[in-house]
Amino acid sequence: MKFNTKVPEPIGFQLAPMLDVVFLLLIFFVVTQKFILNEQDLKVKVPTAPKSTEDASRAINEMIINAREEDGDLVITIDRELHTLKSLKEMLQNQIAIDPNQPVRIRGDAQMSWQRMADVISTCSQAGVWNVSFSKQMPEAKK
Repeated sequence: MKFNTKVPEPIGFQLAPMLDVVFLLLIFFVVTQKFILNEQDLKVKVPTAPKSTEDASRAINEMIINAREEDGDLVITIDRELHTLKSLKEMLQNQIAIDPNQPVRIRGDAQMSWQRMADVISTCSQAGVWNVSFSKQMPEAKK
């Protein structure tokens, strides 16, 4: 008596489940990453200060203003866009019209003159911004 047994074809590597896992991991890491680095001007070296008791976390919808001097001129960037003091004031006034409690963080370069920093702070004040904070970094550990 002859039995008809079919030998199943060998199962190859299943690509669809692997792609699902990879895409889920990718989505997880994209959603959970912090977007602070996208808003920083890497040429700005914020001043150092000892550890403070206040929380250094960002506020929700916080606007980051990067300010530095380049060849004696004030360079202001927000989300990698260059601004003058006048355009900064207009942008802040528009934002304050939408949200009067708009938080603003100023990242001023440590080598920038105080007068330039005062100009940026004054512009924020003239635009009606009251919720202003400043970035700092921890001093480097002595070797």
